[in-house]
Amino acid sequence: MQARIISSDIPEIDWAASGKAEIIQNVFTLINTLQYEIAYDRTLGLKRDFVDMPEPVAVPYVIAQIFSIVDEREPRAKVKDVTYSGISDDGSLIFEVVIDV
Repeated sequence: MQARIISSDIPEIDWAASGKAEIIQNVFTLINTLQYEIAYDRTLGLKRDFVDMPEPVAVPYVIAQIFSIVDEREPRAKVKDVTYSGISDDGSLIFEVVIDV
């Protein structure tokens, strides 16, 4: 089964998620978390160093990180495609991530 995750979405957290829903929720969390935001797992999430990079440099850098972090932290999901969709009103980069669960 393939799932499309858009990083700018605001989903409701399902604390009892299991199976494919849990995997999709985990991937969403991974791509929307920056390292050092989680108190007891400081290495969880994307590296912060892309924040001040110019957009043409930051986009491929983050795409590579998304592939890497999902492979490392949620091996039950395989990233099939990552597409850059632009910048949100708050200045965040928006990505569409397609995963195979």
